[in-house]
Amino acid sequence: MKIFVTLFVLMAVALSSAHFQCGTNTCNPNYSCIFDGHNHGCLYGCGDMVMIHQQIVNQWNVDSQHFVQVQVSVVNHSAYNVNNVIIGAADGTLNLRDNTSGSIWNIQCLPSGDFTLPSATPTINAGQTFNFGYINRGYNVANLYVKNIHIL
Repeated sequence: MKIFVTLFVLMAVALSSAHFQCGTNTCNPNYSCIFDGHNHGCLYGCGDMVMIHQQIVNQWNVDSQHFVQVQVSVVNHSAYNVNNVIIGAADGTLNLRDNTSGSIWNIQCLPSGDFTLPSATPTINAGQTFNFGYINRGYNVANLYVKNIHIL
């Protein structure tokens, strides 16, 4: 019986963390919460308005553990400035080298495990790009996606 209770609790936590609130809506993973100043809505992949591009710029091994250094570009393809950009990592693919600031830079880590733009640069203007980087364990980049944007 304890096993069933434990499994139920773990499933409840997994399901509740896989979705997030977007106004009165609930967005699924890989969907973006878009707020235009009046309405909230969930849109798959941010509707190509704000896109994430990742490139492995370095890789190495330490004690049989492989690491990749990843350069991330968050590109605002829309005609509007955006802020309140929240970036999530899906599928457990983000495995930072360690919990120090040396494993991720130029981005603010949130208690939820998501990321947001630093307070020094809270807005990505129309047609502009914001860059940050991280060091991931393994051979691949993390599955990052835009969870939230506010269109200004």
